[in-house]
Amino acid sequence: MSAPAGPEWQRLDRRMLVVHPAVDLIKLVPVLLIIAITGGSSDDRWRLGGGMLLAVAVLVLGVSRWFTTSYRIGDDRVELRHGLLRRHHRSVHRDRIRTADLTANPAHRLFGLAVVRVGTGRREGGEDAELTLDAVRRGEAERLRALLLGEPDPAADAPPVLARLRWGWVRFAPLTFSALAVVGAVWVGLIRLADEFSVRPGAVVLEQTAGRAPVWLGAAALVVTAVFGAAVVFVENWWGYRLTRADDGGLVLRRGLLTRRTLSLEGRRLRGVELDEPLLVRLGRGARPLALTTGLRADGSGEHVGGVGPAMPRREAHRVAAGVLGVGAQQATRTPLERHPRAAVVRRLTRGVGPALVVAVVLLALPQAPADGIVVPVLLVVALLFALDRVRSLGHALTGQHLVTRQGSWVRRTVVLRRGGVIGWRLTQSFTQRRAGLVTLHAVTAAGRGRYEVLDVGAGRALELVDDVTPGLLAPFVIDGRAAGRFVRR
Repeated sequence: MSAPAGPEWQRLDRRMLVVHPAVDLIKLVPVLLIIAITGGSSDDRWRLGGGMLLAVAVLVLGVSRWFTTSYRIGDDRVELRHGLLRRHHRSVHRDRIRTADLTANPAHRLFGLAVVRVGTGRREGGEDAELTLDAVRRGEAERLRALLLGEPDPAADAPPVLARLRWGWVRFAPLTFSALAVVGAVWVGLIRLADEFSVRPGAVVLEQTAGRAPVWLGAAALVVTAVFGAAVVFVENWWGYRLTRADDGGLVLRRGLLTRRTLSLEGRRLRGVELDEPLLVRLGRGARPLALTTGLRADGSGEHVGGVGPAMPRREAHRVAAGVLGVGAQQATRTPLERHPRAAVVRRLTRGVGPALVVAVVLLALPQAPADGIVVPVLLVVALLFALDRVRSLGHALTGQHLVTRQGSWVRRTVVLRRGGVIGWRLTQSFTQRRAGLVTLHAVTAAGRGRYEVLDVGAGRALELVDDVTPGLLAPFVIDGRAAGRFVRR
């Protein structure tokens, strides 16, 4: 008696016969231009023939993907076969599937297609870390994502929405370092490209406006272009942003203008949330929420792993973070924090002001004080303000379900970590911490950055936190009361 046949093998959508060759030919345009520009008139025929052969090869390769690629989804496994000269057969057990994310670049969207990336959560990558179905119909892609993640059919009742895009949030775009870095990279690329072709518009403008245009005019133009560029990056990344709650407690994030992205975060792999407040965004009373989940590769989204929204007003960010955890804001990132010992305050102040004092002494030792003696007072005041801000940001709390910790000045981070998400601890002490009776407590987890600090906490309090979050972990040890924080093995 023969074994029952499994599900039939399926091919990708036929429209990829147009999409893939078109996209590959567009990528080939720079190469064809180089072929056309280089070389002399004597070899025009050979260059033209070579370019045509290269284009035909690209077309054949693009078309062959449809004929050589097939997949099937069974009750236990997802399988993918592909390859022309070298055949590959990849199989992933459905119990190991952690993500099923959708992306659609402009070409895919034009033909109503999407790419389904099925991930197993392995951070180190490898052949069994991800299966890619490029491409299937948009409706079928949504159905496959729901099927693989055990979610209800997308045609069912709409899931609850945790957050939607508000266009007023674009005001935070110029305040984020990532957006400004993208704009800066574009400017550097344009300048280098102009230099390659011996085009120096900046030099011409300077020659024509020398002595007539104030310096601040150029600075203002640079700021305007940076703000505009950051806004464009924001619109492309977060157009149509919507964060919804799945039935299993997970999250579904949709965003993107030219390239549409759908990211699924499984509820059972959620370990906590983080609220990031970079200095400029914080001055604008903004913040950005992130979800701490296991099984996301570091290059999965091209941004900070777990980002569930753009920079937004602080109150809204607190609300979204609490919604991700399914608790009230006062039990999440707005939890009242316990202040650290006086020794921790002194240490924050000395570490913040000490280097500035050293620099000030060096400057004062110079034959002539720079800027008529203004630099040193400004330096010390700024260092003192940052040190006080670090003191103000320092704190922690332990609720019935979560460990909460906050620190930082340039980027103030508030982390809310579920007790069950802590899989280990690490206690570290520097020489000065030992003298002050302080330790840095690291909560180890499989999510996010893998380790989150409770900075400069009292040694006794650190041990209490360990015992409260993971009861019985310290049972093999006793604490020597004569030396706080010293473990003695029984």
